[in-house]
Amino acid sequence: MAVTTEAGLELPKGNPLIEDIALQHHDVSEMLNNLEQDEFTGYVKFEAAGSLRGYFFFNHGTIFRAVEMERSDATPVVRMVPRLMNRTKSYHEVSTSSYVMSPRLVNVLGSMFAFKPLFIDYEVKRKELKKVLGKIEQDEYSGIMRAQLPDEAVYLLMERGTPVIDQFAKRYGDVLCGTEAVSNLLDYIHKNGSIIQVHVEKAGEIEYRIKRIEEDLDKIKQLIVKNDAGFLRAQDIVKVAEEIVRDWGYDLKSTFTVELETSTGQIFEYKCQSGKKLAGYVGLHTNMMKSMGLNEGDVVNIRPLSVS
Repeated sequence: MAVTTEAGLELPKGNPLIEDIALQHHDVSEMLNNLEQDEFTGYVKFEAAGSLRGYFFFNHGTIFRAVEMERSDATPVVRMVPRLMNRTKSYHEVSTSSYVMSPRLVNVLGSMFAFKPLFIDYEVKRKELKKVLGKIEQDEYSGIMRAQLPDEAVYLLMERGTPVIDQFAKRYGDVLCGTEAVSNLLDYIHKNGSIIQVHVEKAGEIEYRIKRIEEDLDKIKQLIVKNDAGFLRAQDIVKVAEEIVRDWGYDLKSTFTVELETSTGQIFEYKCQSGKKLAGYVGLHTNMMKSMGLNEGDVVNIRPLSVS
């Protein structure tokens, strides 16, 4: 039973609220606010200029994960919600869709950043489905299985090795989830075979990666820009408060790399050191502020990248 490693992850659609509507940044922001107020459960997808895809995953009106996917390498990366929203500012319009799904389904899709291809264009022959499902169950995989039927492609979502069954609905868009619908699909594949795509990861690995990602996101600080341009002050060094450096796990005498994100979504990397009397502020040299288009009092997000 061949296993391939080619990429190409595309999420299945749920029941659409809107689909492929061109929206500007402020419209996307207003839509997310409305979905929060309406206690929306599902996901929002936007695409920009063929180079960027972004996803916001909702559960009862709360965005629990934001994922960015650059077309250049198709690698999903978990982001803070404001950072992903900032990306839409770089484009005049973004093609936006929102899809309703059940909580269990959207929670599975919200782990897309961890999924890896297990089967790509794999032909399941008659009476061979048990082998495929056995491997998924044995390794407690969670993720997406796409099956090609004669007239359409349909999806099953897997959670810890078994198909997700929603007792209250037979289907959400492309995803089959009712007991009868899932049983009929599996019975069809068992009797007739199918071409399948499977993107999954072991449940334990997903949980570990979520924990690590949450720890990394907790390290992001939102600080106010302060002009810090003394005569002997290095022009290429960012300064943050000593307590932040300790919180990041660095020695106060160390120099390390940080990433700064401006309110317009621009990203910069600089060396960083600890500084005194900077609680709530980030100290930047005048030349650095000019190169980043910042003024004193602006707000930036900052996170550590590595030790120099």
